[in-house]
Amino acid sequence: MVESNRAFFEDDGSKDNVRLSVGQDRVELLFDERGQNFKPFFIDFSDRKFLSRLQRAGRNSEAVARAVIGRLSAPVGYDATAGLGRDSFIMQRCGAQVFMFERNPAIWLLLNDGLCRAQTDASLMNLFPNGLPVLMRQGTLIELNRAEKLPVPDVVYYDPMFPQTKKSALVKKDMQIFHSIVGADEDVTANLRELVALPKHRLIFKRPDGAEVLSAAQFARSGYVDGKACRFDIYKSCQS
Repeated sequence: MVESNRAFFEDDGSKDNVRLSVGQDRVELLFDERGQNFKPFFIDFSDRKFLSRLQRAGRNSEAVARAVIGRLSAPVGYDATAGLGRDSFIMQRCGAQVFMFERNPAIWLLLNDGLCRAQTDASLMNLFPNGLPVLMRQGTLIELNRAEKLPVPDVVYYDPMFPQTKKSALVKKDMQIFHSIVGADEDVTANLRELVALPKHRLIFKRPDGAEVLSAAQFARSGYVDGKACRFDIYKSCQS
């Protein structure tokens, strides 16, 4: 897996300013920019600010939990686009049983490393009596389900990466590089059409605040949860 991730960078000239470092302490992305001093990028679930959020997190206080869990009891949730893993941790903390899927090989490796280090932090683990979210093997939920016919989840959570706007371009440079590595998700509508058929109850589609509502013949939004800076659109499963 490490070698495949190194090849991911070597084969793509657009990522010449990014190196994947696999050290004894952690896996991180290093940015090579002349005249710039960017901090290494790694996933740290023990970050003090995030740990404080986890300690306060609850079904009512976290919009993603209100959307995904709702009135369900310990639902099994598939995070179809795990990314940095923070939404998965919030959902797990609030009572869901979360399985994470990540298509990008480099981000998958960063996630796996972050999870391994999280398991050594007693103060963090005490917040998760049922364990941490489970990271599935690298690939998309759709691909893995076609290959293995996974167990049917209660809820699917879908947070695709959209092309950067002028507003999102204001984020820090290292995060801009991170977005350029991950790339925008293609065929979002087609993915929605397939993902909405997977869960028993509903699919949650995270959208930027003010974004258009996506619908097609096979699916239509049945509600939403306001997340202030974002919106969680709710689609009833084709199975429900």
